[in-house]
Amino acid sequence: MNDADLNQMLKRAASALPGAIPESMERSIMERVRSDEVREQRWRSFVHCLVGLAAVSGIVTAGMVCWSLAKRDRTHTTPPTMNLFREGLPK
Repeated sequence: MNDADLNQMLKRAASALPGAIPESMERSIMERVRSDEVREQRWRSFVHCLVGLAAVSGIVTAGMVCWSLAKRDRTHTTPPTMNLFREGLPK
């Protein structure tokens, strides 16, 4: 087989019409798709769990970041110096 034969065969395969699904098989497939509620419920519960876990992990992460930043903040550990009390000090 040479390149020309291979190209012709590939072109014929690409342009060929797909085989039709038998009528009885198509009917049973569509009936199963319409009535497959268990798979839909599993998928829906999986998506709900995934969204819930993402929300919980975001809240936990934000809480940890805020807590660590607040722990390192030294703004409120010592009271601010007031000029009223500094005026009486000797220079």
